[in-house]
Amino acid sequence: MVQERAERTRRAMVHAAAEEIDRGGYHGASLASISRSAGMSMGALTFHFPTKDRLVETVQALSVSMVRETVEAVEAMDAAGSVAGADAVDAPAGTDFPVDTDSVAGAASVRAPSLGRARELILAISRLLAGEPVVRAAVRLGWERPSREDWTASWLPRVGELLVQAHADGDLRQDADPETVTALAAGLVQGLHCRMGAGADAHESLGQLTRILDVILRSLSAPGPGGPDTPRRSPGN
Repeated sequence: MVQERAERTRRAMVHAAAEEIDRGGYHGASLASISRSAGMSMGALTFHFPTKDRLVETVQALSVSMVRETVEAVEAMDAAGSVAGADAVDAPAGTDFPVDTDSVAGAASVRAPSLGRARELILAISRLLAGEPVVRAAVRLGWERPSREDWTASWLPRVGELLVQAHADGDLRQDADPETVTALAAGLVQGLHCRMGAGADAHESLGQLTRILDVILRSLSAPGPGGPDTPRRSPGN
């Protein structure tokens, strides 16, 4: 019981720190402001986290864990036989952003398996970023205090692998470089963070990201069963 209470206290402190960092960055988040946000004394905070850097490291580690869990959840849906559609792009556990009509419509237009999975993963990470201050704090810390591992390292390589597979399968246009498309996906997600940092509405920003992503994927899809509009010609035509 005591151990569980201590763990809840630590978790509350970490989330309070994340919210302060998300709002004011590393330098704007003091131990005093974090203790006030957590509703705990400075002594209680420093008992669990003697320094701000120790607390920051915990926020970053928790963010990595959350991102990896989201990637695993998307992969698990793929393993269960999901396809790009409403079920596949539903919000990850712990976020407040349910699938919207733009997501469903876009998913229906991206029928190539690897492209669809890449889309699901990008949107899942975007929803996590929009809904979880811990992740947004880690992104901001990555800009202000670069660490050995960028936050994208937990999800972007998998997007790249899926795009390489789509290219090899002929579902991504042959003149579309998977590495460049992967970098574009990273830019879209980072742009979401910038928009939210500037005060943009999260739901509107996610909707815009979804529409932009779908325009990109439709334009880069090769004609045929995996592409958005033009069916491949049958042998008899």
